[in-house]
Amino acid sequence: AAATLPILPARIVTRVAGKGYPAYVVAPTKGAPPVFRVRIGKYKDRREADTVAAKLQKEEQFKPWVVR
Repeated sequence: AAATLPILPARIVTRVAGKGYPAYVVAPTKGAPPVFRVRIGKYKDRREADTVAAKLQKEEQFKPWVVR
């Protein structure tokens, strides 16, 4: 999830962290568009990350994507 104001991402982080996901907000970098992004986890492999992404899509109706 992403938003131009930090309050919405902070609420999302609070909600998913309450369910046990290691979530955090990434602030925009200087010179980049003012978008605060929600990141969830650092997983050991792509398969684990894809599993979590599918679970979040089902539970939270997010449209997550796995990076790296």
